[in-house]
Amino acid sequence: MSDSGAAGEAGGSSWDDRLLPLLTDDWQSADVLAARLNANHFTVLARLKDMMRRNLVERRIVPNAAGKKHAGRPLQQAEFRRVKLGRS
Repeated sequence: MSDSGAAGEAGGSSWDDRLLPLLTDDWQSADVLAARLNANHFTVLARLKDMMRRNLVERRIVPNAAGKKHAGRPLQQAEFRRVKLGRS
């Protein structure tokens, strides 16, 4: 079940195939994308960062949407959306 180690390294396109259909023009948090993929949050963040380097997605940092401030909860979170093609 967890062959994401070697297969994930060698087949980067498989993550592209999994993530790109979920990315839209609307901003989405990495948590939401990880939940929709039933995948580890940190793995999804790493793949999104890789996609960002290849100009497939863009990122913005926003305040955490959680109402209460809990110890250990980040004050900000990253949101991602696909890069709009044809932008000048």
